Amino acid sequence: IQQHIIPSVKSAGVGPLSDLQKAVVTLKEALAEIHNAEDSYTKAQLSRVLRLETMIDIRGVCDAAEEVVPANLWTLATYKELLFLDQHTSTGPEDPTFYDE
Repeated sequence: IQQHIIPSVKSAGVGPLSDLQKAVVTLKEALAEIHNAEDSYTKAQLSRVLRLETMIDIRGVCDAAEEVVPANLWTLATYKELLFLDQHTSTGPEDPTFYDE
């Protein structure tokens, strides 16, 4: 979020910047709480909440940013690029650079 999404939102001048900044604080606080927990069971419970609740909510904020930031300013692979990666790159024998590696 700090390395890619927030800089992209700032460059574009659009998107949920304040929500993203709050998300970073939320993640840092949740991680600190996990590390400071007394026992493994409590750490596991807190980790579950972080992964299955908090991060899902934060993903929604990141997705909202991706929707409004122009593609040329988005520094991460888009869902389309990830889902159809095999259509964007070639690593098979038909690729002439395949044999040069």
